[in-house]
Amino acid sequence: MSALHVARFAIGLTVRVPHEALERHSASSPAAVGEALAEAVHAAVREQGLGYYPALDYFREAGGVDPELIAAADALAWLAATLVRNEVRTRLRPVFSTVTIQGPQAQAFALPPVRPSQPNALARLAAHYTPDTLKLDLRTSLIQKRPPAEGIERLAAHMACKWLKASFDSIEVTSARREDGDRPA
Repeated sequence: MSALHVARFAIGLTVRVPHEALERHSASSPAAVGEALAEAVHAAVREQGLGYYPALDYFREAGGVDPELIAAADALAWLAATLVRNEVRTRLRPVFSTVTIQGPQAQAFALPPVRPSQPNALARLAAHYTPDTLKLDLRTSLIQKRPPAEGIERLAAHMACKWLKASFDSIEVTSARREDGDRPA
């Protein structure tokens, strides 16, 4: 009897949840929240004389942005994370022997990669603050009859994207690596 082999992977993804899916479960539009946040943050940055756009947590502490607007972004980000977790579990269960989701974290709460002096800063800031894009880390495993081949982590990432692409507006692999090496099952 031949041994089974377990290959474990860590796969980093960035996914964008369709606005229709979020609007089905929420009274708020993600795009409208992102635009309102961008305008409020832009005004606060000009008023405070900052040369950069801070993360939203800065405005929780310092004020300058309506707390209800930040709460709307929180609620949409929570909803998006819940939808992502459910979709990833449902879609990847037939593919991998185990799937564990770490994160997801909404991009809207990270430091924006936009400066006030850049062209189209307000539009780019609105896209950043729209709570529809999440980063997540997956821990997955595959059970195989043979020892895993070199580069199998790229195959695992490709499989995850293939099975998830219909669920999201966009999906990007940010990292893929083997963990713990090969272990007989």
